[in-house]
This record gives sequence, C-alpha cells and structure tokens, in this order.
Amino acid sequence: MIERIRSSEWLRKLPQPVKRMLRRCYNAITQTTPTSVKSRFPRIAERPPEIEVETVVVRVYEWALERLPGPEDRQYWIGEVMSGRMTTAAMIENIATSSEAAAVRARAQLVPKMPNGKFIQFAYGTLLGRSPMAQEIGHWDQLLKQTLRRDKMALGLLTQRATRELTDAPAPPPFDPGTFPWMGMDRFISIKEWQDKAAVTDANPPPLRPRIYPSLRVANEPTLLVSAIASLYRGGEYIEQFMQNITSQSLFARSELIIIDANSPENEYEVIARYMERFPNIVYHRAATRIGIYEAWNLGVQMAKGRYVTNTNMDDLRRHDSFERQAEVLKKFDFVDVVYQDFYYGFEGKASFDRTAAIGVHSAVPVVTPYNLMQSNFPHNAPMWRRELHSDVGMFDTSYRSAGDFDFWLRCVRADKTFFKINDPHVVYFVNPEGLSTRPDTRGIEEPDRARNEHGPVIISPWLVSSDEAFVDEIGRRAGFPVEIAPADRQLSDWRYTAVQTALRRCSAASRRATPH
Repeated sequence: MIERIRSSEWLRKLPQPVKRMLRRCYNAITQTTPTSVKSRFPRIAERPPEIEVETVVVRVYEWALERLPGPEDRQYWIGEVMSGRMTTAAMIENIATSSEAAAVRARAQLVPKMPNGKFIQFAYGTLLGRSPMAQEIGHWDQLLKQTLRRDKMALGLLTQRATRELTDAPAPPPFDPGTFPWMGMDRFISIKEWQDKAAVTDANPPPLRPRIYPSLRVANEPTLLVSAIASLYRGGEYIEQFMQNITSQSLFARSELIIIDANSPENEYEVIARYMERFPNIVYHRAATRIGIYEAWNLGVQMAKGRYVTNTNMDDLRRHDSFERQAEVLKKFDFVDVVYQDFYYGFEGKASFDRTAAIGVHSAVPVVTPYNLMQSNFPHNAPMWRRELHSDVGMFDTSYRSAGDFDFWLRCVRADKTFFKINDPHVVYFVNPEGLSTRPDTRGIEEPDRARNEHGPVIISPWLVSSDEAFVDEIGRRAGFPVEIAPADRQLSDWRYTAVQTALRRCSAASRRATPH
C-alpha cells in the first residue's frame, strides 16, 4: 500500500505538512533500525503525537474533501492512528480515495470530456464577455495540466468580472495626453521625450535617401494604379500641407486623390479647388450631412478606379515615394493583398517629413500573423491594399467609429489574405491627443474588443483548442506516420510546436531518401 501511495498522482498535490508526515511514516516502516548490543530486538517506531495526527486530518480534509472534519471525524481518524489499527499513510489514502473525494474531484473538473482549450474559450466568453487571445489559451492550458482545477479558474474569472461590475473600483489614472503607446514596444512615448530628441536634431536636415530596389520598380505605363482616399472634416489647419504632400508623390501621375468631405464647416474646398485646377486626377465629393470616417472610406472605395487603395489622413505625412514603394510590392508579388510599414511618430503637426524622420522615433510593428493581429491593429497607419479585396471580404463596417479598419483586417485574416511589411518607415503619424482613438473615455477602447469577440473564435485554430490526443492524431494523419509524444514532453509549454517541427523533419528526411540522386 505504501508503494501505491508513493507512485500515485495525487501525492504530488498534497500539502507540504502532509507530505512531511507521510515521509516520516514511510521511513519508520521501511528503514531498518540498528539493534543495540544490549538488546536483540529492533526498536519500535514511535507513533506521531496526537496533535500532529489531527493537523494531518484537517489538512487532508481541506485538500481532498474541501471541508473541515467534524468532531466525530477527527475523533475517529485520530483513534485509528493512535491505536495502531491504521498508519497515517493508510488514513490519508482512505480519505483521499473515498467516494466523497472522488465526487469533489469530478465536480472540480467541469465537463472533463471537453478539451482545455474549448473550456477556456467558453469560460472567457461566458464570464468575461470576450474572446481569449492565443497566448491566454496557452497560458491557462499549461496551468490546467499542472495543479489548477477548472472550477478554480472559472471562479477566478468570475471574481474579475464581479469586481469590475459590482464594486466601486478605483478610478483609472487620469489620461495623460502627453504620452502615447509606442507600437511594437512595451512602453509609451511622451511628448517631452520626443521634444528632447527634437532639440538636438538639425532643424533642416538633408532629405532622406530611400533604399531603392531596381527589380521592384513600377514600369512607366498609363494605367491608373493607386486610389488614395481622404476623409475630410475640420481639416483646415492641415489642408494646404496635405495637398502639397500628396500631389508631390513620385507616383501621383498614375494615382488619383479622392477627397470625401464629411460636411466640414471650414471651407477647405477653396484650397482643394486650386490644386484641382493643376491636377485633374483629384476627385472631390461633399456629403450633404456629417458622415463617419468609414462611411467616407466606403464612398471612396466605390468611386475608386485604381487597382490599389490607400487611406490618407489630413494631419499625416508621406515620403515623396511612399505610394511607389507600396504599389511596387503589390504589383510584383501577386500573393500579397495588403502592404504596410513602420511609421515615424510626430508631435508637431507642421514639422516636415525629413525633420520628423531625422528625430527618428518610429514604430517597431511585427510581421502580421492572425494571432498578433488580434492583439493590436498593426497595419492601421497608411496601408495599401488591393481594391478587389472588398469583393472578397466586404466594405468597412460603418457601425464602428474608430475600429472599423481593425475589424476589416481581422476579416482579411479570416479569409487567409496575406500581409506584407516594408521595413522602411515612409509615413509620419501625427499623434493628436484630441483624436477619438486616444481618449480612454470613448469607443476607442471598447470597439477593438467587440471586433475580437466577433472574429476571435474563428481565427483561433481548432488545433490550438483541441485535446492533446486529437492534436497528435492529426499530426500523424497529415504526416503519414504515427507520432508519439512522451507524457513528460507534453508538460512543456511549446510541446505542440516541437511535435510539428519533429514531424516536418521526419517528412523532409523521408522525402530526401525517396528522391533519386
């Protein structure tokens, strides 16, 4: 019986005081006591003190039965051990393997036939009202495979929601308009930090010399390539700089600028009209009433004649070859659907592109994957995409006010569209503290969660939330041979990745052996 207890799974989960008691009992029973010269009889192991037995009874009840023992329970078990009818180890096994303990364990598992990943998705959706990230699924899955029980996890999530909704939670810290999340970094960028860099930067730096790849250059053809869509509302402060910047694009002769005036009261048309006299490829449309940004973009897409579409903000800037660098990627690589890039942060609305680039504060956005896109809207600043994309995934959802583009990109990854990152910042993003998406008391915080809830359950791979057995079987089915993963290896956080890589290497080796030399 002692050996059965030593090898049992539940022994690892016992409280430390109980483990120490078991260890002493085990040693007393199994270790030979040297005989004295004066006596031929071995020394009988002393029984543990009654108070220590009672402590073990209480701890085992708390652990195995999730309740305290009553007076009769305490008296019974102490009597059994102190009388010698039962060892401490046998007492622990009797309590831990009782029908009551089995019922507690079954209740704690909460639908044990459901894989951990599916349970985590259900718990997040039901208790927190949102879809879990892939990283959260992996984190909880590891905990559930170790010592965490499903009922404890669910209780923790319920506590989070109850604390948020039923208690007077402390007020969030006041929003500081002087700081802004530094995309791709684990910190914020502040106006002061940017200004300190600007103070030691040349006020009129020489123009940047962009890196040109001759093999990607767009051929000089009469075809209209790019439709740049601008939503205009109260842009009078920036309209002149904006028009000058866009019409100076190296590819503007093969582009069109579509300006959707959302019934702005600042009469920006006077400036726009001057440029329209010089550039017939500027299209202007004024809405009869105030419309949202995504309604304006949808109008622009419907009016667009170019093969590729990009959005342009009034207070942002582009390097003179920005359109060209993006269009050449889409033209050269047919498999690419969306192209995006890092961007410079600017805290001075009227600073030139070269000045802001010389200050050198830019994002570090990653290569987009379905999972990291769920975390953040990495392509949000001046991307370019194929116009035909809207035939496949639809238009921008006008029920959003600030996260409609995020929703659109998530629909793109659901449709297996390909994103391509240019590792060359050729856009300036003006940090406007008054913007909707930067104020924590607006939909700019809540809307991304809404998009994640809608698309997350579909984007998350079914093999991330499948049972271990189903996952291993699927690898074997696709590889064409059985895949075996030792139980100890399955305790590692990245064992599924390692299993796939192992199967791929075996497939590659088999292919090389089958290929005649």
